[in-house]
Amino acid sequence: MDHLSWDNPLEFMPERFLGNSEKWDFSGNNFNYIPFGSERRICAGLPLAERMLRYLLASLLHSFDWQLPKGEKVDIVDRFGVVLRKNNPLVAIPSPRLSGKNMYV
Repeated sequence: MDHLSWDNPLEFMPERFLGNSEKWDFSGNNFNYIPFGSERRICAGLPLAERMLRYLLASLLHSFDWQLPKGEKVDIVDRFGVVLRKNNPLVAIPSPRLSGKNMYV
């Protein structure tokens, strides 16, 4: 990760994206977000994704208990490319947390 663009880039800090909304601009002027396109060619689904991502993630975290397979540890080693990818994909096993099956419809 780029140390010039991010403070402590290897540290998990989701709160870094809260607050200063001018710094995290998807309009095409911030080249940290170039995969989303820019100006007239910007991703048409970006406004929907911005609104729905938190809701979707919260729903998945609330509805399921997540576990790693037995004997596995979280591996955070990544490899550099156009986007960062994990060397070994994360495998998580969900188990239902809510009381009734009709809660998952």
